Amino acid sequence: MKTGRLIALALVVVGLGAYIGLVERHQPTTDQLEARAGKLFPTFDQAKVNKVVVTNSHGRFELVKAGGVWSLKAPLADQANQGAVTSLLYSLTGLKADRTFAAGDVKLAEYGLDKPPLAVTVEDEAGKSYSLRLGTQLPLGEERAAETGDGKVYLVSAYVASDLDKDLSGWRSDELAQLYSPDVASLTIVSPDGRLALAHAGSVWTITAPVSDLADRDRAEALIGDVSGARIKEFVDNAPDLKALGLAPSRYSLTIVKRDAKAAPITLAFGNERDAKDGKQVACERGDRVFWLEAKTISHLGGPWQGWRSKKLLGFDSWGVDSLTIESGGAKAAVQRVKGLWKAGAADADADAVSRRLTALGDLEVEAFDLPQPAGAPLGRVKLSGAGFSDDAAFYAGPTPAEDVAIVAGRTGGLGVNAAKVAAVLADPAALTKPQPTPAPSPSPAAKPPGKK
Repeated sequence: MKTGRLIALALVVVGLGAYIGLVERHQPTTDQLEARAGKLFPTFDQAKVNKVVVTNSHGRFELVKAGGVWSLKAPLADQANQGAVTSLLYSLTGLKADRTFAAGDVKLAEYGLDKPPLAVTVEDEAGKSYSLRLGTQLPLGEERAAETGDGKVYLVSAYVASDLDKDLSGWRSDELAQLYSPDVASLTIVSPDGRLALAHAGSVWTITAPVSDLADRDRAEALIGDVSGARIKEFVDNAPDLKALGLAPSRYSLTIVKRDAKAAPITLAFGNERDAKDGKQVACERGDRVFWLEAKTISHLGGPWQGWRSKKLLGFDSWGVDSLTIESGGAKAAVQRVKGLWKAGAADADADAVSRRLTALGDLEVEAFDLPQPAGAPLGRVKLSGAGFSDDAAFYAGPTPAEDVAIVAGRTGGLGVNAAKVAAVLADPAALTKPQPTPAPSPSPAAKPPGKK
């Protein structure tokens, strides 16, 4: 074969390979083609949609997506109902035609397409748009006629209409705030009882004002749960009278700061309450939004700051402790958790003994606050630490035989605790460093005489 012909064939092969690589590989597979069959929008990708415009009997609604979050832009600016938009886009993704006609073969008025009551246009990141116009529901069956602008009329399932026919309250979010406890860095409450500031680090909540103290973690977590679970019952638009609603000034205010420095603080003001058919509601203002919420949202806001002080002496979780030191009666013992095992220096420690001591320490509760610090040497001291926390508590003989006084780093004043429980915590520190007891071997079963079963 001549050299020129070989070169020509080589070029053909190279060109064919390039075509396959650049063109064919981007063509849909057989499975993808089967999945698209019959769909009104076969190339529609809901993840890439960033604008939705809906027109229905309630008006025109424009929604846009930025940073993965949908917002309502018209007829007013507000947070959008994320679930409502997602449901609509999902319906459009799977919408299929049960029957197809040429537009000229049907009378549009008979299908409600001369003046479509429902319409939606969506636009993706590349600027490509998809439109759907729905007619009235047909008298027989569960279908509606639809147009997409391609010169055809389709009969589709009527369920898609429920995703389109929403009023303003259906398109705007009814969430007060999307909030998760691990994301919260601090809370500030202003009420008739004063100002209370709480800080959150790891699993520990502390009071930072008006005093420094350990906070009631359950109450703080419950407040966050109330806010994140609250649902807006009614929006108050058109220049609401803030004074009449008890919002100028407000009864309570709550400021939530998140750990993410880029996230803006959330400030909520709460005003008057009213009776509604489904229970009491409270007026609330967030930014320029005013609405009515379930009154239980503010159930953990009221009362003096002292009610936020933790009744637990220490705020640790046993599973989070990595080191424990106990001093008592001139003896001292220290253990550390290394790769899940408790160690006393290089030797294994009795994990059960450590666990029991941590349980006893965690059970200590405050029976009296703001006691004076006793004079004299302490009965003993306990130090423990873990990821993001450390505790240091010294125990003194109290004013009565039944009560000892604890002085805890970061907590204000002396704290009265049960003397018997303190004694159990401080007893025999050396027991922590003893090795795990070796289980006694099980006795062998007695041998049976020959011939007996």
